[in-house]
Amino acid sequence: MFSLLLIAYWFAVFFINRFFFILYQLPVDLKINNSLEIFRAFYKGQALDLSVAAMFTLPAVLLAIAFFVTNKPVLAKTLQVLMLCFLMMYVAVGLADAGLYKEWNAKINMQALSHFKNPAEVYKTVSSHLIILFIILLAALTAPFHFFYRKKIHRLLTTDQETSWKKKIFPALLFFLISSGAGIIAVRGGVGDVAINQSFAYFSNETLANDMAVNPFYTLLQDIDINSKLPDTSIYKISTNEEAQRQVAADYRVAEDSTIRILKSNRPNIVYIFLESWSADNVGALGGLEGCTPEFDKLCAEGLLFTKAYSDAYVSDQGIVTGLSAYPAAHRMAIANQPGKIAQLPCISEELISLGYRTSFLYGGDLMFGNLRGYLLEKKFQQLKEANDLKQYPTGKLGVHDEFTFKELLTTLNTSTAPFFQGFFTMSTHMPYDFAAESDWHSSATDVEKQYTESVHYSDRQLGFFFDEAKKQSWYDHTLFVLVSDHSHNSIKQWDGKSAMRQQIPLLFAGGALMEEWRGKKWNKIVSQLDIVATLLHQMGIDSKKYPWSRNMLNPFTPSAAYYVFYGGAGYVNDRGYVGADYYNNDFVSSNLEDSLMINEYKIRALSFQQLVFENLRWRK
Repeated sequence: MFSLLLIAYWFAVFFINRFFFILYQLPVDLKINNSLEIFRAFYKGQALDLSVAAMFTLPAVLLAIAFFVTNKPVLAKTLQVLMLCFLMMYVAVGLADAGLYKEWNAKINMQALSHFKNPAEVYKTVSSHLIILFIILLAALTAPFHFFYRKKIHRLLTTDQETSWKKKIFPALLFFLISSGAGIIAVRGGVGDVAINQSFAYFSNETLANDMAVNPFYTLLQDIDINSKLPDTSIYKISTNEEAQRQVAADYRVAEDSTIRILKSNRPNIVYIFLESWSADNVGALGGLEGCTPEFDKLCAEGLLFTKAYSDAYVSDQGIVTGLSAYPAAHRMAIANQPGKIAQLPCISEELISLGYRTSFLYGGDLMFGNLRGYLLEKKFQQLKEANDLKQYPTGKLGVHDEFTFKELLTTLNTSTAPFFQGFFTMSTHMPYDFAAESDWHSSATDVEKQYTESVHYSDRQLGFFFDEAKKQSWYDHTLFVLVSDHSHNSIKQWDGKSAMRQQIPLLFAGGALMEEWRGKKWNKIVSQLDIVATLLHQMGIDSKKYPWSRNMLNPFTPSAAYYVFYGGAGYVNDRGYVGADYYNNDFVSSNLEDSLMINEYKIRALSFQQLVFENLRWRK
């Protein structure tokens, strides 16, 4: 009876956790077309729930049996403490899962937990009220369940003190064998050839519905297991490397190696402005939210706008490397976090240093995030400025906000010796959005990403102030600005996290170095973050063979296509449409195509590209 009640107890815990997860994602009707899918999620996840419940119950049964045989009260007390620890651990994972999903569109994973190697970084990223809310919810959800366990379940533990342990050992051993056998089968998900995994809970074409069904603790355990094996080829390899190369070759093949000149000089100053988390959905010039980015929209009238640019990455420590080294992101991995593999990684900064450029990078936060400091230093950035170097400015939770770092950027450029290469990473469009608004503009009340949207408007306002002053400086006429997002973000449109639409980002070339005839123009072919480096090097007459993943966007013969990665899989998009393929369920794709043959073709392309990335990571020294 004790074992069965304990299993039921854990199912009750999981039910409340799933209910909280759904509440935290509200409004879900923007992501789920059929609301019945929400109710189905509660029972479709039962196989994973039973597996996790068995994991928690087996140690408890072992202690209960030991208590029954030995009559030692300490064992009963140990069991009570163990159940409390399991409960707190599960509730904490569940709360973290809900919060992470709201921000990343991804279940809890080792990539997120890896940031806890630097607790200060996590503390700065999460607002104080969220930390307090987490503690309150942890206590509120743990206390009643633990009270119920002590009053209704733990009291069932009894022992016959008059019977010797020798007479108890046989029935205890028999019960242990039966219960442990049943428990192991439950953990495995049955006695079939295929052990249970996360995809057992998938049941819908709606990504959020599937993620509601998946037990977060099981997700984390599976991710730990997979992460310990990466880059195990069984996870990502769908064909031979030669076949994978053949699949993606067409998107890198050009009929003629030529380029359209857009710069007045082949040795301009270059300033990268990485726009933290900017989505194309916020940019009016890209058909996005009207009034959100008026300053960026004005710059588009003076620059060359790439109207169909896509992020290859989904987190910053991938996106910065993608932009500077033209190295593609990998599902659940960031090469910047692997110091042993970045030494031989090429970077545009190294190309320019050899030509006499001064290189520097500015960020209002902590460059320890994602080992970006290590990466930038390895890539020979001669000067790094981050939050600790900007103590003259007021700070928010994450660091110095954009209104101050844009001023610092102007100061840095005014004191730089030409030619210079400057990297700059904005910060205020990242949680916890504790910027001081200076505008009456507000997003729609129905915007489920209202804080994020208004942070983009705030950052855009600071961008405008910066360019107003930059245009007055003598160096401006000789400078090219590359404005690009490091990755996209959930927007008011709430795209499926696997879709290409969610990956679309702003990409703009602006500044005095741009030829007059290219100002206010639009480039309407599909391009990638990865393509920026090769494009710039071609403009400068520099060989780009070190960057095989990067294409010259301004070659008229370059195919209109892009690859991208999201947590859980990879995608491919061209002028016909897109496919986002899920690693956990090979039959589940996100696509706007109707032709099943084409869907399968694009799925193979997406996964083939990602296979090549993993293979490169695997062998890179």
